[in-house]
Amino acid sequence: MSKQQKPFLAYRSFYTPLNTIEKFAKIGYDTLCLFPAHTQNSRGTPYSQYPPMWKWFDRVDTYPFDEMIRNVSRPMPDAKILCMIDMNSPVWLEHMYPFDCCDTFNNLGKAIHNPLWEEATRSYLKTFLEYADKTYGDRITAYILACGATDEWYDYSGGTEDPHRREAWRKYCIAKGLPDPVDIPPASVRDRFIHDGLLRDPQRDAIAVEYWKFCNEAIADSIIRFAKLTREVIHDRAQIGCFYGYIVEKTEKTLVHCGHLAYEKVLDSGLIDFLISPGTYEDREIGGGSGFLTPHGTAAVRGRRLLHECDQRTHTYNSYLAPDINLRLNTAWPDECSTIAGLKREAALGLTCRTNLWWFDMWGDYYQGENVMNTLKQIRELWTEYAPAPAVDVCETAMIVDPDSTYFLNEDHKCIFEMNVGTRSKLYRSGVPWDTYSFNDLPLLKNIDQYKFFVFTSCFNLTPEKQLILEKEIFARGKTALFLGPAGIIRNGVYDPGNCKKLTGNPLAGGTLQYKDFGTWKCYSLEDYFALTPEMLNKIAAEAGVHIYIPCGNPVYAEGNLLAIHTKDGGNIEINVRQKAGTATELFTGKTFKITGNHFTYSFSCPDTALFRLDG
Repeated sequence: MSKQQKPFLAYRSFYTPLNTIEKFAKIGYDTLCLFPAHTQNSRGTPYSQYPPMWKWFDRVDTYPFDEMIRNVSRPMPDAKILCMIDMNSPVWLEHMYPFDCCDTFNNLGKAIHNPLWEEATRSYLKTFLEYADKTYGDRITAYILACGATDEWYDYSGGTEDPHRREAWRKYCIAKGLPDPVDIPPASVRDRFIHDGLLRDPQRDAIAVEYWKFCNEAIADSIIRFAKLTREVIHDRAQIGCFYGYIVEKTEKTLVHCGHLAYEKVLDSGLIDFLISPGTYEDREIGGGSGFLTPHGTAAVRGRRLLHECDQRTHTYNSYLAPDINLRLNTAWPDECSTIAGLKREAALGLTCRTNLWWFDMWGDYYQGENVMNTLKQIRELWTEYAPAPAVDVCETAMIVDPDSTYFLNEDHKCIFEMNVGTRSKLYRSGVPWDTYSFNDLPLLKNIDQYKFFVFTSCFNLTPEKQLILEKEIFARGKTALFLGPAGIIRNGVYDPGNCKKLTGNPLAGGTLQYKDFGTWKCYSLEDYFALTPEMLNKIAAEAGVHIYIPCGNPVYAEGNLLAIHTKDGGNIEINVRQKAGTATELFTGKTFKITGNHFTYSFSCPDTALFRLDG
């Protein structure tokens, strides 16, 4: 849809717990995600409590979907529906062709090249969409295309051989003017890292870099093809979304292999209205910053949204998928106070970034108790009041990831976790709000002048085009930049450690933070990701002129006149705001505080999340 809709707030569960849906309806929620699935999850149990719909190639039984909608309509009569469509292969399709891979759950990268799977799945998708649109089109506000491992378009095939993939790879190379490779690169080639075990060589490993681009773009192309079919059937009557683009989260064995690096291509297609991702699994404990797996800014500059999925385990969550399968996690929020602080944090993150958001009650019992439901009611009321207005970005710090450079990386290197995930967590503890963008977003930023400090996490491959972008958007504008890792080490297709000095003015120097004043712009560089600290980020940001809201340690989220702070330990925190006078109203308690000389002090509970409206 060309016109962006206001952010929605919804409830989701793998099951359909009618008593919980009724409680959500009573506190004002009117949107549900339903998943009429026909496949099993990663632990071998059915995703859905309802029978499968896709019975055979030309046999779709819509009764389970009808029954699902009838059931949820009793506790929430006017529910708007976000409909996930299970595009993974049913068991019968997966098992029918042992020599033609139709296993989309674990081998998506192979199956998407198989015309047998493509034809069958397109037929099912079209049949389902035509029925759903005709029967429930006035209630369905979005269709979510779900495929691959855990329905998140993951490819776990490891780039391995398959006849259909091999043929597609050959066509890809020929279309790009490359020699016919005849075969897929073997593991010894596609997973080779010559330089210190971290990076591929742009010349000797060129075929491996190209192959992994092919694998990632093939996933993106598949999403685009199915989104195009969906749009042809539903026209402009609903939005389209999918889980995709997890560059900020993926690390060992998945960052390059799982197929999520071509998210810019998906967003640029104009066919996807929002990308979905759960809150980070690496910083979701109380006191952590949470955060998105996909660059929020990349979607925003293209007029698209993210959908933030809150699947954080609360203190009451049901961890049993089956009597013998218990998925209890140590990262679960430990008590009611933590659950309330966590829900407020996730809502503040989504609200300040104007994402869509749903509360994911995976296997039930996540949202229990009067105080928890009262908090969700307050969040719904605040969402209704503030979410419809366009976001006014006030961030002055930006983290820049680079999918192009990522193709050169050894995703099993010890520093991979620290590169994006670790940097994200440290930025959340630096005392400032911040945005995430891709390198290619820099020329698209209409508000680039408001940013004073850029953190480049993976700028390894410096092409002439990227050099021009840096010169125009960073150097000429007098910005401060921090380059992490061996930045610029590949320049014009040549790997040379001396290239790092050409970009930053500093040689590679291990864990020592290097500084260079170029007159028009200031450059910091740090090769060792592990050596980076929130205190370093805070100091550099302050020197760059970034507004520091609080001392290091607690996450900060901000937008327009909204400011949120999350803390594990509580206590009195002095908050430094932009205006010299006025008031700060904490929106969950309604308490108002006087701002004097840019400051006010708030007494946080232990733990706590406060959301302030700042009025001049």
